[in-house]
Amino acid sequence: MAIKNIVDREAVSDILIPDSEVLEFVCPKCGKISQNDVIFLCNTCENSELIYKDGIYLCPQCLYPGDNFECMKCESKSVRMKRK
Repeated sequence: MAIKNIVDREAVSDILIPDSEVLEFVCPKCGKISQNDVIFLCNTCENSELIYKDGIYLCPQCLYPGDNFECMKCESKSVRMKRK
């Protein structure tokens, strides 16, 4: 499977990934958030299916709307990815 729900949020918060220059993430509660404040959730796709697009790795499932991202600030699973 691709990256699954991450339990150890402390360990993840120490890893900083440069924000995509093309995409941004919007949480319904927190507004625009950094890519580092987003957890990628997928229980459908295999690692071999991941593609690198616009500065982030995505699986085919995440190219469609759904609960694919979670806000690390408020734990909302309604984070949306959109083009800047």
